[in-house]
Amino acid sequence: MTAACSDDSTDGSADEAADSTADSTADTDTTMDSGEGSTSMGTTETDSDDDITADTTADSTTADTTADSTDMGETTADTTADETTDTTDTTEEGPFCQPGSSVCADASSVQTCLDDGSAYGDPVPCEDTEECSAGACVPQCELIQANPSSIGCSFFANRMDNYSATENDSLVVGNISSDTAVTAQLYFVPNNSSAEQAQGSAVEIAPEGTYTFTLTNAQIESTTTVRQGGVYRLETNLPVVAYQHSPIGSVYTNDASMLLPEHALTGNYVVSSYPATIGSYPSYFTAIAIADGTTVDFTVPEATAGGGGVSALAAGESTQVMLDRYDTLNVVVSQQTGGDLSGTVISSDQPLWLVGATECANVPNSATALYCDHMEEAILPLEYWGQEYVGPHAPYRSGNEDFHWRVYSGEDGVTITTDPVQTGFPVQLDKGEYYQFSTDESFVVTGDGPFMPVQYLEGTTGGANDGDPSMYQMVPTAQFLDTYAFVTGEDYPTHWAQIIRPAGGSDVSIDGTVVGGYYTVGSYEVADVSISEGSHFATSDQPFGIISVGYSPATSYAYPGGLKLEVINPQ
Repeated sequence: MTAACSDDSTDGSADEAADSTADSTADTDTTMDSGEGSTSMGTTETDSDDDITADTTADSTTADTTADSTDMGETTADTTADETTDTTDTTEEGPFCQPGSSVCADASSVQTCLDDGSAYGDPVPCEDTEECSAGACVPQCELIQANPSSIGCSFFANRMDNYSATENDSLVVGNISSDTAVTAQLYFVPNNSSAEQAQGSAVEIAPEGTYTFTLTNAQIESTTTVRQGGVYRLETNLPVVAYQHSPIGSVYTNDASMLLPEHALTGNYVVSSYPATIGSYPSYFTAIAIADGTTVDFTVPEATAGGGGVSALAAGESTQVMLDRYDTLNVVVSQQTGGDLSGTVISSDQPLWLVGATECANVPNSATALYCDHMEEAILPLEYWGQEYVGPHAPYRSGNEDFHWRVYSGEDGVTITTDPVQTGFPVQLDKGEYYQFSTDESFVVTGDGPFMPVQYLEGTTGGANDGDPSMYQMVPTAQFLDTYAFVTGEDYPTHWAQIIRPAGGSDVSIDGTVVGGYYTVGSYEVADVSISEGSHFATSDQPFGIISVGYSPATSYAYPGGLKLEVINPQ
């Protein structure tokens, strides 16, 4: 399981040359530990004016602060308390600073101009949960929203419909700070209710630690319905990463999702799922409203079952459903064996939490794959889809398996190509359409509009000889970051971090160890790194991609390793 920290920054002054870390009291060597000293692994850096002179006007003494940066290797703050407090004279042009105005002394403290304008006062530290931004102490949970990524302070979760109704799901939380504990509280909204209830007391998660919450509410069993309540929400006092496992651990039918923070959700999606081959373990999607008065429109590619006030639909038909915060919409394909809701187009006037899933699927979808597995993925909103991806095949298990893919289109008339060329490409798709193929190669895939590649891991008897099906999205190269905090699954004997970087690019380190063993894929390189179970940190001087994968004899997990959530495909 992985998650990421944003690499965006905003400079408000042409004179700004210095980046300061999210924790200026930490060692600033270019090592893993130095960057980890701040929340979000360096996601919130503060720039202060590095040339404050007697000619500086009141406006120019306001420090610029980057809302979200991950330059962990260069963390020198040019503006210090000494530089501001040692200058006490005024000039003929006026005071040294505007009385009462404030600047950031560093990432964790603020200074206020004295009443006579002669100097800035002593630095005043921010609270542990705050950082200095634009001359004020601001909660870190607010700062991260300026440049969203897959870290956050509020996450929704839901117990999914799995083959085994007796196995509980779980919500795994990872503290991305190396020196500050996080307080985490899980809330539950009971069925037929709209009020959150705390699930036990808040827990403290140690620096670089994890905590697993158990989700016990009854799953919605293979039916289309609208349920009031029945959802979970995590709230923390500092940014974290979060993952949903259904069920927890290495059991015989498991998959997992990297969850997106509440503030980064939108209302625009294309569902990825997969057909059930053996038995009535259907393809479905689950949506949770996060605002009252939400109108959800969706168009389905195949017939759906009706229920719970939701109309049954024929292929190509649309309907509209009204939801309030904490309401759950579950839609199931009508043909439970062989039906597939992949390509359902969803448009909502308020943000939604959305997961595409199959109760139990076989990959490949044939009689040769004997054992099914639950598959799910928290769908990336269309706003974050890109036009270039690297499609690395999953780390080898047997060496004889095929790698199964679909590419989904985010708008009409998108032409998609691959390098090296894969069977059937180039292909042109309309919004919600997908093209399915299998290969034994990795490739770069590009398009002239937004699209999403999704990889489906082959089952044990399909040729993999280990693990079972899992479904996971790729990350656009435009959404790569240069720092990630991530946590593996639990009780899997094998864990992999798959690193994607530009060919000949900067070194990538995991826990301080430089990654090697790359192979070339177009203009990129990919390395499969075996890692231990637990939490890890990956960094580089330039953006790179990361995917987390785990195998056991009976199941697998896989999902993107976090990403920047920049709107590169406006809706």
